[in-house]
Amino acid sequence: MLLPLEKSLSFTAEASRVSRTLLPSGVRILTEEVPSAPSVALAVSVGVGSRDEEDDHLGSTHFLEHLLFKGTERRSARDISVAFDSVGGSSNAATAKEYTSYYARVQNSALSLALDVLVDMFTSALIDSEDFETERTVILEELAMNEDDPEDVAHESFAEALMPGTALGRPIGGSKESILGVSRDRVIEHYREHYHPGSLVVTAAGGLSHSQLVELVERQLAEVGWVEAGAPLARRDQSESERPKPEPFRFVSKDVQQANVLLGFQSPRALDEERYALGIMNTILGGGMSSRLYQEIREERGLAYSTYSYQHGYSDAGFFGLYAGCSPESAEQVTVLMREQLDALAQHGPTTGEFDLALGNITGSLALRFEGTLARMNRLLGSELGSGEFLSVSESLERFKAVSIDDVQRAAQRIASSPSTLVAVGKSLGHLEKLA
Repeated sequence: MLLPLEKSLSFTAEASRVSRTLLPSGVRILTEEVPSAPSVALAVSVGVGSRDEEDDHLGSTHFLEHLLFKGTERRSARDISVAFDSVGGSSNAATAKEYTSYYARVQNSALSLALDVLVDMFTSALIDSEDFETERTVILEELAMNEDDPEDVAHESFAEALMPGTALGRPIGGSKESILGVSRDRVIEHYREHYHPGSLVVTAAGGLSHSQLVELVERQLAEVGWVEAGAPLARRDQSESERPKPEPFRFVSKDVQQANVLLGFQSPRALDEERYALGIMNTILGGGMSSRLYQEIREERGLAYSTYSYQHGYSDAGFFGLYAGCSPESAEQVTVLMREQLDALAQHGPTTGEFDLALGNITGSLALRFEGTLARMNRLLGSELGSGEFLSVSESLERFKAVSIDDVQRAAQRIASSPSTLVAVGKSLGHLEKLA
């Protein structure tokens, strides 16, 4: 089902009711009414992420995520926390490269309270100067914590090396230098530029009524004056972008016991037509305990505790990575094995048994995933900000089932022949450069 930007609609999907309302102000409201669900997952979001920052305020999107919890004209930071705690709910936020979301999960009877708090945060954040400096320190501590995690360092370095000089290659949270350098005025400018009715997307799933939620949103927006006529922010362009040449090899010296090795490739964008074949290929290669990487590197040889592959797709590009954490002495062998497993899949394709196993894995995991209201709510958000197309679980499964073994082999060939980088984090791993 397509979700046109300029229209409201409603339809039934697998015994739940999916509805979308576009307010005159440009605010979009999407719900999935799940009969008998005891809870509601709710989010207020904006299709702006770290890739939308300019050089003089890198890291400000994540900075802003912290600041919206620090208080409004109506509530202090403690009031926000107490509101959710008082009903046994939970709240959090997520900053990504292409969106920012503030969300909560509460019992059905607390929907009005949760929405009131989240909309208040989104529309009326104070961004007090004292709070700004406090959160600057908190974010610096968060960055330091991430720097102590070699696996996290490997993934951040991978993005920078694979897409050098691009917004997608930058770390979401910024750097120590950018956080120290960004001014409160610049973060406020970022807030005022991007947080407005046309950018606001409200999504909810669970035991709720769509009409009730629309009424609540309209009432709260009227209280803060967000009622002028406007158009919704256009969805991000989904066409392929020109990609830079990756760094062939990056070694990050860190005094840790393990080597963290990441072999990565520039890969298809999120909505590429081969994404379903790529999903099956990834499951076969490194998506679980029965995958080739896990069986060959961990089970057969005992060379690593953790090894996996993954695909991250964005509007115009993607990252495909093969990761392993192993002893420095085994790093070269493990890197060779990861590459060999990908190449074997590209040259010979999967077996019928591997293909059927991966399809069963995906079928079961999708069904289990969407038992929860939070996953359903995020599906609505992804549909609205991405393709504008809502797919039920059954429709998604049909697309996976339409994939052939030959399609999976072609997806592997596409990855294996794409520009790549090799990242190594640990001690004395510079010799791995010969494998890049």
